[in-house]
Amino acid sequence: MNQKQVSIWLKGITVAIAIMGLLFFFLVMPYMAHDIAESYPEAAYLFWPGMIYGWGIGVICYAILWQFWKVCVEIGRDNSFSKENATSFVNISRLAVIMAAVWFCGIVFLAVVHCLGPAYLIFMILLIFVCVVLAVLAAALSHLIYKSYELKQEQDLTI
Repeated sequence: MNQKQVSIWLKGITVAIAIMGLLFFFLVMPYMAHDIAESYPEAAYLFWPGMIYGWGIGVICYAILWQFWKVCVEIGRDNSFSKENATSFVNISRLAVIMAAVWFCGIVFLAVVHCLGPAYLIFMILLIFVCVVLAVLAAALSHLIYKSYELKQEQDLTI
């Protein structure tokens, strides 16, 4: 597979994830929130804060997808080891840390309003862990890409 084909595959996967995200954030999440509000009327006041919180997480997810789309474009240009890709992965890392902080704030909020069940707590801690792992991997990949970019620049100068 050449760079162009890899880029097309990665872009296709990115678009598929974006479509699944739209379905989740605008169909599944509102349906589930409405169902929870009906099943637990004492927590119905959390419907709109929960929706806004979920959409905020969605915005961060789409910001990460946008950064990854930019990486896919550079791969398609046969420019995998570029300063742009290193920057995009730094941005992905930062966004993942922000998302971990948002999940943590969600835990604190739910604990304060006494709506934090053990299943929610475990799920949200797992999501924080996933965000931190993503942040570390993206930061490491950014460093490797930038070092490769510098080596490529030195090689171009010597030839």
